[in-house]
Amino acid sequence: MEPERDWKRLGDAFAEARKAADLTQVEVAERLSVTRTPIQAIERGRQANGSAFTKVTATMRAYARLLGWTEDSPARILRGEEPEPASQPTAAPGSESGSDLPPAVDRELRSGKTLDHTVVHLGGEDDDTRIIVVLKGAEDISEEELDELWKKWSKTRRHIQAIPGESDTPQDS
Repeated sequence: MEPERDWKRLGDAFAEARKAADLTQVEVAERLSVTRTPIQAIERGRQANGSAFTKVTATMRAYARLLGWTEDSPARILRGEEPEPASQPTAAPGSESGSDLPPAVDRELRSGKTLDHTVVHLGGEDDDTRIIVVLKGAEDISEEELDELWKKWSKTRRHIQAIPGESDTPQDS
């Protein structure tokens, strides 16, 4: 089979399922903490630079999970099969949320108020290595505390985004 045709079939399956879930590409990108560009590329079946994909990426697997498919569904579609619906996740020992994150990280992410985040991609199109930083604060943070925290975060975020790679978080005001 032609690889390009398989990738096109995968892209079409993603686009069709996204539309059936009443999601836009921007909404998918936000939920996956990426820009719209990789979502467009996946649905087009070609990388942003126009070349064919060479492997299923972590973003494709995350997109599959978002749509309610198993992580191996993209590979199944590439083989001409249908995506497999994911079963309900069961909680891992020590994790109330069913997350595969270490319990301490899972607990930190669930506590407090999420204020902002940034994602820095360290690899290229086929390399999904990335750093994800989530800014958390107390649920009852005051406006004054938030202003002070935001000043510190803005400076820190600029340093994080200066790490070689592609940042997926646009510079905010």
